[in-house]
Amino acid sequence: MSADHSVAIIGVGPRGLSVLERLVALGARRWDPARGPIVIHLVDPYPPGAGIVWRTDQPTSLLMNTTIGEQTIFPDGSCSFLAEAIDAGDAARPDDRTPGSTDSSSVASASSTGAAVPSPEAAGRSPFGPSMAEWYRASGGTEPVDSTFPSRTLYGEYLSDAYARIRDSAPDFIEIVEHRTRAESVIDLPAVDLPGDPSEAVPPQLIRCEDGTTIIAAAVVLAVGHIPSTPTEERARLAAFAQRSGGIYIPQSLPAEAPLDEIPAHARVLVRGMGLNYFDVQTLLTIKRGGSFVDAGTSDGAGTSDAGGTSDAASSAASSAAEPAAWSDNSATSTASGTVRYLPSGKEPALFLGSRRGIPYRSKPISPEHPRSAWPLRYFTKENVALLAGIDDLEGERRAGARFNDQLWPLILADLRFAYYRTLARTDPDAFADDPGRLREAIAEAVSRHLTRRTWQETHPEAESASDSSRQGRVTREAFAWAEIEEELVPDPAHRMSLHDLLDPLDGLEFSCREPGEPDSLHDWMLDFLRTDLRDSLAGPEGSPVKALFMVLWQSRLLLKELIAAGHIDPVSVDMEIRGWFEGFVSGICDGPPPRRIAELIALAEAGVVRFIGPDMHIGENPEYSVETDPQSSTAQDPATSEDPTTSVESAASVNSGADDDPLPQIFAVTSARVGGTITGSVVIDAASPTNSLALAADVLIHGMVDRGQLTPARLTLDDGREKRLSGLAVTQRPYRTIDEEGSAHPRRFALSIQLSSVQWGLAIAANPDSDATTLADSHAAAEAILDLI
Repeated sequence: MSADHSVAIIGVGPRGLSVLERLVALGARRWDPARGPIVIHLVDPYPPGAGIVWRTDQPTSLLMNTTIGEQTIFPDGSCSFLAEAIDAGDAARPDDRTPGSTDSSSVASASSTGAAVPSPEAAGRSPFGPSMAEWYRASGGTEPVDSTFPSRTLYGEYLSDAYARIRDSAPDFIEIVEHRTRAESVIDLPAVDLPGDPSEAVPPQLIRCEDGTTIIAAAVVLAVGHIPSTPTEERARLAAFAQRSGGIYIPQSLPAEAPLDEIPAHARVLVRGMGLNYFDVQTLLTIKRGGSFVDAGTSDGAGTSDAGGTSDAASSAASSAAEPAAWSDNSATSTASGTVRYLPSGKEPALFLGSRRGIPYRSKPISPEHPRSAWPLRYFTKENVALLAGIDDLEGERRAGARFNDQLWPLILADLRFAYYRTLARTDPDAFADDPGRLREAIAEAVSRHLTRRTWQETHPEAESASDSSRQGRVTREAFAWAEIEEELVPDPAHRMSLHDLLDPLDGLEFSCREPGEPDSLHDWMLDFLRTDLRDSLAGPEGSPVKALFMVLWQSRLLLKELIAAGHIDPVSVDMEIRGWFEGFVSGICDGPPPRRIAELIALAEAGVVRFIGPDMHIGENPEYSVETDPQSSTAQDPATSEDPTTSVESAASVNSGADDDPLPQIFAVTSARVGGTITGSVVIDAASPTNSLALAADVLIHGMVDRGQLTPARLTLDDGREKRLSGLAVTQRPYRTIDEEGSAHPRRFALSIQLSSVQWGLAIAANPDSDATTLADSHAAAEAILDLI
């Protein structure tokens, strides 16, 4: 068996699985079996398809934050690369697709020797496989796929099924070999080991694995996904302090893999980060420990619980997404208002939550067609982007080179305003002092002026002022004329669209305490905020102006992702502006949890299991811990009940009143810049996702390749000539061959997944069906290049 015909895919989660699907599909058509078999090595310690993130043995109570209808592994008729392949005579027709078929990709061809490869139609097979929605329905699922947030295990089962389809549909001359281990190094095969001509310019690749396995392959695909990151100095200090002081520090990680079982009942846990990882932590420390959520109108009964384990696809599809239609986000115990109550098991720790902004990401709205509803972008369109760039369209050779702040953000802002006030006119027409159509006319006029002015500047660059061309990563200010008409037509500021208040509602607010029912209480403010967000989510984009903004930002992000991948946005603008401020802005509104999780957070806060720290939190060592534990001190006392007026630790009647119940020492203290008092705790959980930065990679394989100069961070030349290192890999344009520290592209190494952040944006978004998904096109391009190579 020749290494010339072998491929290694390192990391076989969704991205690696997509590459496998394309290799099998294209290889079935293009490969001449007379040349010998193609061998595809899959290197991953976790099962192919599901990988570590979506493994099917994790608790079924963990949910995705996207819906069943938003996932696919297989191409469909929207994929432009299939049309291009058809024109070249190199793929099956997209309309040959049979939704929900039991076999996936295999395409007809004639080999170079004239030996015909059986067509999939002749073999009774479809050249494609199902989207998750098609698979779910075929497996017996009955919930609405576009508004149901499934369990992670259900998605893992879909991915496992997709892998089985791909493997089973592969022709006899494509061999798939699984290696349940980790790759630790990839190097050029030393000349002494070469099976062929030692003078070959670029030798095959040698992969060494953790279990001692070695693999020789003609091409390697790095699809490693989320990898561990090296802790910052501050995080390393907290970890070391916890280890020597008897506390617990849990670093950034996947919550399902974190040692949360080590946290004892009643421990006081300080959680930093209120994004998606936090909600997994919340579930694992409550539902998984025997607590349950019930309808707020009941006294007891069966609530949401972690059934544990997995089942076959049909039963899992029916059970993992079962819910009342009024809720439609995978909750077994909820009402149309989303109100639930928590029944504790007594095994929970006490959770104290904080973050930079002090609030969680806003929950996703419930919509019959989430997120692809009838909300087309009116102003931020490809046609307007091309007009701004002075080119006929975006499909030709010319690149738009658009600047986000000055050119694209005003178009997105116009779409946001239109959606917000259109929905407000429907839900609360009395909010307007006059015809709301005047706002629509003002928006249209502003866009027309913007397009005219910016188009003229593109054709007269000498007229562009220094302030117009500067890139400050700023949010565009409201135009005076717009503010004037908005104030006239919407006299109550509470009814006006305020993006700043939406993103950072705690900005400028200060609280004297955290206690429920007290004047100026952060706790009460947070419950009001969460209840409002839940109510808006259940109203959906048609019933809530705030959630209408979600639809615009979601669609805008997808278009921006496409424009960035195609090179139509200036790279400095991408880094300084889109990543500089817009990425965090859109994540706070679009990347939140299902509404169910917000309802559960409310219930936990009402039950006293959860308290809130506030924004701008700071975690440090408890200054009284050394006094408390110093055996030589005659003044040792419980810092949680200290009445020393000089201390900032809150009294026993405050949030620290449960410190005596904590079986671990109160070694940590946390404060907020805008809330009075200090909270002590014995455990710190960093609930943020691991940092996606090549420079901080702690994975043995990636770190080693960077250390040897085989991989290097991408670099960006700023407007002032300075060079900046980016977080992602230096790669070529698609098919994304890796570039070493000398600037040379390696013809046998390809990279996909989130390490492509230097050339793409929104990499955590899975391939959506019927969307000409960029991630599927990436896999197709890599597969084509590999087959050309071998």
